[in-house]
Amino acid sequence: MNREKNDNYTVLLSKLHIPQPLSHSVPRPHLIARLNEGLSFKATFLIAPAGYGKTTLIADWARQVQAAVGWLSLDEKDNDLVRFWNYMTKALEQALGGLPDSIGVVASTLSPGQYEPFLVALLNELNSVREPLAILLDDWHVITDKDIIASVSYFLEYLPPSVHLIFASRSLAGLSKARWISRGWTQEINVEQLRFDLRETVDFFRIFAAREMRREQVERHLAITEGWVTGLKLISLSLRYGDWTAEFGLSHSGNGKHVEQFLLEEVFEALDGPTRQFLMNISVLQRMNGPLSEAVGGENGSEKLAKLVDAGLFLIPLDEDKTWFRLHHLFCEFLKKQQRRCDPGKTEELNRAAAVWCESHELLEEAVDYYLAGYEYTEAIRLLEQMRSIMIRREFQALRVWLSAIPEQLLMQHPYLYFSYIFSLLWAHELDPAEQHLQLAEQHFETSSASWSLEDRNRYLGYLYFVRNFKATQYDMDMISGLEYIRLSLRHSPEGTDLIFASPYLPLAPSIYRSYNGKRGKHLPRELSDNFFKSMIDFMRLMGLQDSILVCYGELFYERGELEQAEHYLKLGLAGNSQTHYQPEKVYVPASLFLSRISKARQDFAQAEKWLEEAGRRSLKDGAEAASILIEAEMSALRMDQGDPSAAVRWMERYRLSADDPVSVYQLFVYIFLGRVLMETGHRQEAWSLLEKLLLIAVKGHRPMEALDIQILQAIMLRQADKPEEALLKLEEALKYGKPDDYVRVFVDKGERVAELLSEYIGQRQKGNIRDNNAPSLAYVRKILSCYGGTKLLSIESPPALESLLTPKEYTVFRYMEEGMDNQAIVGTLGISMGTLKAHINRIYSKLQVKNRIEAIKRGKELQG
Repeated sequence: MNREKNDNYTVLLSKLHIPQPLSHSVPRPHLIARLNEGLSFKATFLIAPAGYGKTTLIADWARQVQAAVGWLSLDEKDNDLVRFWNYMTKALEQALGGLPDSIGVVASTLSPGQYEPFLVALLNELNSVREPLAILLDDWHVITDKDIIASVSYFLEYLPPSVHLIFASRSLAGLSKARWISRGWTQEINVEQLRFDLRETVDFFRIFAAREMRREQVERHLAITEGWVTGLKLISLSLRYGDWTAEFGLSHSGNGKHVEQFLLEEVFEALDGPTRQFLMNISVLQRMNGPLSEAVGGENGSEKLAKLVDAGLFLIPLDEDKTWFRLHHLFCEFLKKQQRRCDPGKTEELNRAAAVWCESHELLEEAVDYYLAGYEYTEAIRLLEQMRSIMIRREFQALRVWLSAIPEQLLMQHPYLYFSYIFSLLWAHELDPAEQHLQLAEQHFETSSASWSLEDRNRYLGYLYFVRNFKATQYDMDMISGLEYIRLSLRHSPEGTDLIFASPYLPLAPSIYRSYNGKRGKHLPRELSDNFFKSMIDFMRLMGLQDSILVCYGELFYERGELEQAEHYLKLGLAGNSQTHYQPEKVYVPASLFLSRISKARQDFAQAEKWLEEAGRRSLKDGAEAASILIEAEMSALRMDQGDPSAAVRWMERYRLSADDPVSVYQLFVYIFLGRVLMETGHRQEAWSLLEKLLLIAVKGHRPMEALDIQILQAIMLRQADKPEEALLKLEEALKYGKPDDYVRVFVDKGERVAELLSEYIGQRQKGNIRDNNAPSLAYVRKILSCYGGTKLLSIESPPALESLLTPKEYTVFRYMEEGMDNQAIVGTLGISMGTLKAHINRIYSKLQVKNRIEAIKRGKELQG
């Protein structure tokens, strides 16, 4: 089977190929002309029931039109937003010879309900296309997903003039066709235009029946079929295989279904018995080649398939070599009905034969399809047993469909499948069904576990708590509960979990730690966070899937400024092989980026570049195109830190990024760096507008680290704009959010300008010009400054004299405190109220950064030398 290496092996190239031409076809120049005229519209709709030659027509047109053409054959499995636009992007790449790397990056941000950022980026790219470009969507009617329909409608609304869409479909349910027609955006070719006329019918029988017919015969066939192309083909096949002797009145022509059924039966009955049986047998197959046809269809299946291909009997080639085929949908549906009518008990046998053949040829996931189609749940489960703790090649959506086909009571008997199903629901963002099944699982344990062995009870609870942990940390953002769940899972299943994993379609991220959602300002205490990561590492190590957690923990150490520990964990993750065969770039890209930052922090710029260069070479070898924009951004940042912004400017131009682009939460790293580039190159208004937009996205998307990044850049910009008070307030806000997790590098990595702001902040706090009871401690601020080196810290450690720090009244109060007077005595001496005195004392404590009288007197003495 011809598949691409990338995209998790999920791209079937045959879906992107224009169907191979028939040996002969009837010319339809007037319809070709209509399609040519359609290039001046946004879209052309070919709307007609099955069998009116829609696919043949647009394929013939595509092979001769003077325009770039992208083709996509759709099927029911394409009702997934990410999968659909993944194929659309591939179709565009084939038509244009490629798309910029930036499109691959933004494509990774697609998720249900979240398609505008990707479409805007794609539309912006298509705006640069000057030559005509047509994208043909065959069998559009199979698409029912609301997100896909909405996204395609959006795409069509803003389609550039050079780009044209063609929909070949039985209907256009959901699309805003009327409004588009009223605006002159679209044209429609319907069933009336697609019917064969008399001249075309004469040509058809001359070509396909290889015989001349009397005019009255042709007219009769035309009247019977009402110009239905497939009906004419069925008659021609009947003439080829037998005599067309059936007699029936023209009244049949008024009922399309009757005509369809009659003609299909005519051609089917005209075939010899073995051929009929062969066709009914292979009707269960999604696709077929010679050996599979023989395994399912019977002896000499390969030869029979080849003869049917030569006869043009509704077999559509799926690859250029014409090795794999599928049956025409209409004919396939008829054959399935015939097979069930003739021998209903055989359907399961045929599916089983297909499953066995696929399994023997290591097409395991297709084998699961056939076992489930044949209700062979035991065999499907047996095969799924082999997939424990591995990443299957299909996405979680496919896993969810598989497991939902198995009766729930049977799933319950196989807890690893039942909890894999709940796991797949969570990845599909189906939170309510997932929670309902979790509650059912808990109830099942309560009512049934008394008769289980201790081993079975522990394994069941291990699954339950692992999935509960995933829901708590990923969706509820409750790390404390997540930690407790993972501890419980380990307690009950010290060997780890053997759930089935699939592709969640998460984008490649430059940071694993920052990619996890978090409630801003509500942090996990350090001791608990360390315990959480150590528990997760221990848990995932049991399954050999620990590398991403190791890198994530290393990143946290880096953010805290603990570089040796960070380096240790990052290198452990980088050296691992848990993702050798599945998206390894999701480990080595972030690991390399943070190892590069460690080298930069140590002023070893050469080694910092080496880490990034190695990651770039590896991602190029692996075909991980999405990594390039991230690695190049980090390399550009490294050189900008050394005073050279030219690489950053080239990066911005290469990926055609602008402050006006729509941005999703998954693109924050890229666009925060864009904001910095704009800031450093003098485009401050654009930079400020972009950073304001990004801050909202970061906060709404629960990305606290990115929000910190943005606020620190904003503080720098406010200082550059000669707004020192606003700059310090913005910096203080960032410090408040950074303190609970002890983040350091997010400040230090912004350079000397942040050190100057921090020094100024400490000075203003000491003078009492910044007063906030919830202000971060100056000890935390000094810790950040210490990472810049001793000179920066010394430069701010010469405090002003106590007299200049305190007001005269506060200084008097301090002196009385120093002499040992209690509050009542001070009130009597100064003739003020107790409330006024307490206000003075609180301000003294705030300015001296102390909590009580003893600390205040001690600090006062230090300030006075």
